[in-house]
Amino acid sequence: MNTENIKLELLDWLKKLNDKSILTSLLQFKKANETGDWFDQLTDKQRESLEQGLNDIKKGDTLTSTKFWASYGRKI
Repeated sequence: MNTENIKLELLDWLKKLNDKSILTSLLQFKKANETGDWFDQLTDKQRESLEQGLNDIKKGDTLTSTKFWASYGRKI
């Protein structure tokens, strides 16, 4: 099936669709697709922070959630 046939089939289905939850999900998908990749909207500092976190994970330099919250005086 080529792209145009897929579009036509989807448009036909969408015209008949009355399920609000599906329509809402499709609208959210559309909006998310239009805004682009969230990574592209990050600042250089935010990207560096993410890269550091990924490097920490690769090195095994992580904490359990219990230890993390304990450092803030919370018990889990």
